[in-house]
Amino acid sequence: MAGPALAIGMILIGAFFLFLLSMLYLIVRYRKRLMISIPLSVLFLGLLIWAIASFMNRNSVPEHVAQRFLGDYRLINLDRQPCNNCLVHLNSNYQYDIINNGITVGHGKWRIESAIDLPDYFLWIENGPGGVIWEHERKIDHININFLINTHSTPPPASPVLLLLPTWSCQ
Repeated sequence: MAGPALAIGMILIGAFFLFLLSMLYLIVRYRKRLMISIPLSVLFLGLLIWAIASFMNRNSVPEHVAQRFLGDYRLINLDRQPCNNCLVHLNSNYQYDIINNGITVGHGKWRIESAIDLPDYFLWIENGPGGVIWEHERKIDHININFLINTHSTPPPASPVLLLLPTWSCQ
């Protein structure tokens, strides 16, 4: 049920920016009345700096939260095949290694995310499942390391409409 919460968030952000625009309008309109324009300018700059700082920090995850996710996770399927001895090792540089029988067979990127409708942080894995990976389960359903190779190996078929168009020559 994230829809209403996201909608309210977007409405509040829009109202904040309308408030900033109205302040800017009043600053320009009353620029010759310094008793009005100077305090409004200070308030406008303060709110603008606060908005920029909030925007820059909106997706930052504390380092101690990322440390909780480090370690080994059991991998169930690798490239759509069951894998009984596969592990995913999360490194501290936000890279992961896929280990099958002690041999590294793949790697990728990971990050910590949060959502407005979920109570805690969760793990996102490159080429991994689209769902939530919780830290306490230590299990990843699948990773497709050959995903890009398999999907782009054959060219798309020619369009039948283009085959019916006449060819013109300028001779």
